[in-house]
Amino acid sequence: MPSARDLVYGELRRRLMAGAFLPGEKLREEHIAKALDVSRTPVRQAIERLEADGLVKRDGRRGTVVLGWLDRDIDEAFALRLLLEPYAASVAAQRATLAQIDELEAINQHMKEAAESDDADRVDQVQKLNNRFHHALLAAAQSARVRALVDSLLDLPIIIGSFYFYTREDMLRSVTHHQDIITALRAGDAAHAETAMRFHLSATHLLFRGQRKNATPLPR
Repeated sequence: MPSARDLVYGELRRRLMAGAFLPGEKLREEHIAKALDVSRTPVRQAIERLEADGLVKRDGRRGTVVLGWLDRDIDEAFALRLLLEPYAASVAAQRATLAQIDELEAINQHMKEAAESDDADRVDQVQKLNNRFHHALLAAAQSARVRALVDSLLDLPIIIGSFYFYTREDMLRSVTHHQDIITALRAGDAAHAETAMRFHLSATHLLFRGQRKNATPLPR
């Protein structure tokens, strides 16, 4: 079973990423503990993890404040990914080695197994494997310029944690999208690889925007 710390962390991360807290807003441990019906200890532990994730920051006497992720920041990050990653996928279809494609297949299979499991850290597993998949695809494109441009986008805190919005079905749908990309790479079909990646990222962005629009704030 997930610990109280993990449950609080997951809930706060979802709400932070969904825009339920305003940039610069102070996170009050006592209010969060009351709203989530837990003691302050797991709240404090969860906030420490969120700080390590780059989503909040300790600010002297103000305590812990939310770092600014506006809708336009997120839209811009996805717009840049939509410009660059489909191109990377098309290039990978022409340049990837068999070993690199096999690696992508293995990562995606592990991601499927994690999504189907009932492990308490299932979401953490899935998001780390998803991040590995996209970095491995960039490596398969064998373009230092593209990799330098996209690597930092993949590692943005708001992007890395997107799977905290996902249901099991959403996770498995993402696995299917990945498999479509892999199929295109094995066929050496650059146009299909580009289209599959664009569809995958567009679906992810749409899900993200829907979750932020429907964000439910905690009592202040």
